[in-house]
Amino acid sequence: MPQQNIGDLKDTINRDILTSLDCLLNDSIGAREIQFFKKIQSDLVYAQSEQNLLEVFLELSTLMYSDFVFTDEQLEKIDTLLANCEQIACTFSASTSISN
Repeated sequence: MPQQNIGDLKDTINRDILTSLDCLLNDSIGAREIQFFKKIQSDLVYAQSEQNLLEVFLELSTLMYSDFVFTDEQLEKIDTLLANCEQIACTFSASTSISN
């Protein structure tokens, strides 16, 4: 991905991903859950490449296999968050060599 697109990608992450993480952090969740989300949040802020972002998205996806406890409402927010991450990750793998 060209460098100028990283800035656009960061805007999307700030709008769609970090905002969702903030909502989850402001919700009443346990200390371990907060620690997990804060690490994800920090890693996203400091990601400098597609590879870094994919690593964070993969780490975030492990959430569904953790022993964390969430309410149904929190699970819906997490599902939306993961769907947004998946959508962004799909743009990484889109071929730029094929013309429309």
